[in-house]
Amino acid sequence: MKFKIAVLISTFLVAGNTMADSVMKAEFHSIQECLSAIKAHGGEPLKIIQDKPDMVTGRLPNEKMFACEKKETGSKGTYFEGWFMVKD
Repeated sequence: MKFKIAVLISTFLVAGNTMADSVMKAEFHSIQECLSAIKAHGGEPLKIIQDKPDMVTGRLPNEKMFACEKKETGSKGTYFEGWFMVKD
């Protein structure tokens, strides 16, 4: 099954704060592919906080959060969802 990598940008407002961050999000075939994309677009080195076979989370060099998580659906099958935050 071939996945199209779609990058979606959504804006989340922090409660009580007028500043906003955006989230870059995409789907990948493997957790390694997900982490490589985050390194390429979010910066290196990644500061890993949680390192499990189905999920890796942590912080980028700018202290924003990132994650790669295994997802399973009936329509898409198994894939890894990756996201990282960027400052607006």
